[in-house]
Amino acid sequence: MLPDLLGAPTPKVIKLDLGRKVALFASEIEVPLQPFMGIMTVAPPRNTWMISSRPPGVYGGNMDFNKLTVGATLYLPVFHNGAQFFTGDSHAVQGDGEINGSAIEASLTGTFQFIVHKGIGTVMHWPSAEDATHYYTMGMDIDLNTAMRNAAQETVDFLRQHKGLSAADAYSLASIGVDFRVAEAVDAVQMVYGAIPKAIFKQKPDYWFKP
Repeated sequence: MLPDLLGAPTPKVIKLDLGRKVALFASEIEVPLQPFMGIMTVAPPRNTWMISSRPPGVYGGNMDFNKLTVGATLYLPVFHNGAQFFTGDSHAVQGDGEINGSAIEASLTGTFQFIVHKGIGTVMHWPSAEDATHYYTMGMDIDLNTAMRNAAQETVDFLRQHKGLSAADAYSLASIGVDFRVAEAVDAVQMVYGAIPKAIFKQKPDYWFKP
């Protein structure tokens, strides 16, 4: 995000204390680890030709979304038999935005479970996710303002479809009770997400993962 800040590459080795689950950034700075895979994707639609592995899209991709860690669920549409899921770009921890283009890059071995919800993906505009505490809606675009509008629309649609709210109430609740954050700002396509806290709803469906 600040290409003129540094005049040359500045590599930095950051050691991990796996027992305490922290990254030792400096003698007086420790960052809690939150391991996740930066790339999680299915094969894109056939009407797309050359697809770079860098920008994300409706198929997922290089979202660099740090909430997709242990116990999270990611929802992606499927465009081909078998989905052809791919993952990579593993991180030990990363802040929202990843503003200098790098997280703490680390080798990880992930464990994934795949469940097909037939027919649901045909109406998806963007990926979505959830964990034990939040629902996550997403919006993407080269323009950050458009990405924000897409995330806002996805949030309103989610609240209408899954919580039975009117358009006016969904829009109001999205402004009052939902946090919108920039997850990805460095891979050409910008990614904004809405974090909808499950705690605001009296009826809370069981979630498979218990922290």
